[in-house]
Amino acid sequence: MLRDVPFGWYATSMFALVGLTLVETRGVGAGGPKATHLAEAVTLALYYIALTGFCRSFLSITRWRRLLDGLTLPVLGAIVALIFVEKVTGWRGYGYVLDEVLQAALLVLLFVRGVAARDQGFAPARFYLIAFVFAAAGILINDLNLHGVIFPHQNLTRAFDAGIALEALLFALALADRNRALSALIRLDGLTGIANRRSFDGALARAWDRSRRSHSALGVLMIDVDHFKRYNDTHGHQAGDEILRRVAEGVEAAVLRPDDVAARYGGEEFAIVLPLAEGEASRLVGERVRVNVRALAIPYPEAPTGIITVSVGVASTRPAESGVSPGKLLESADAALYQAKREGRDKVVLAPLERSTPDPAIR
Repeated sequence: MLRDVPFGWYATSMFALVGLTLVETRGVGAGGPKATHLAEAVTLALYYIALTGFCRSFLSITRWRRLLDGLTLPVLGAIVALIFVEKVTGWRGYGYVLDEVLQAALLVLLFVRGVAARDQGFAPARFYLIAFVFAAAGILINDLNLHGVIFPHQNLTRAFDAGIALEALLFALALADRNRALSALIRLDGLTGIANRRSFDGALARAWDRSRRSHSALGVLMIDVDHFKRYNDTHGHQAGDEILRRVAEGVEAAVLRPDDVAARYGGEEFAIVLPLAEGEASRLVGERVRVNVRALAIPYPEAPTGIITVSVGVASTRPAESGVSPGKLLESADAALYQAKREGRDKVVLAPLERSTPDPAIR
């Protein structure tokens, strides 16, 4: 978590807000008014710096980034400089006007950054934008009250506190949403968008433990695109990548239950984990994969079928009874896959699994 830059900026902004509240309510003790004003300047400046740092690091934008940075950073620098001038020297110059203009400019620029991130597909930006709406509302109500525009005989400084508190809460939700999205990306294959090898290994381990405890069956499918290397060499890697993306769609469409996991195993190979699936049920899923890919009718003139096809190897076992290890189950599915290829490809073969010596890990 400490390596998470947005979280670091967020934590710093919260630390600065707590420090500013303590300084404003209790002062700094023996240092007197000057020390209090200096502490106020440091904590307030730190808050604005941390807020800007959070927004810049949290939001993923490609377009407009350089322009927005070029506008935001000078405004931030002016705000920090003005804070120290006012707090340390007591200079007011144009009163609160310059303060409010610079604050409004910074908030607008940071809000525009959120809009840009949202438009470019960064989903967590929605919490970010709602947070800014609450913060801006609190600041606006507070400023209008201070200038006697609304409720001149009441003190509405709590509106500012409420706006900032809601902003902090929504920023926390935005961080959680971002981390969830990043976790999902880590589990997905970058090319095809389905689960990757790491996800498959985890799903197999979980399904294996579950099947062993419940004495239930577990099926595994290994799937390979027929004549893929020749297609890649003939039509190029970009065309090959497009084939893998489309085949992945057919593979994923074949799994219908929430606990079934379809993944890209590596290269042109895909794999499926099927908890609670006996051999024939697993074979039927393999057949569904084969039919789905054929139905895509992806042209492959050099292939005997004229279209892209897949071969599927299937293996199923009951871990608590067979003594077969996870590795042996995968080997059996892989052997069935190559048997399908030897028999002419575009086939589904179910492996015969024999009882073996129990693996020490499952005794």
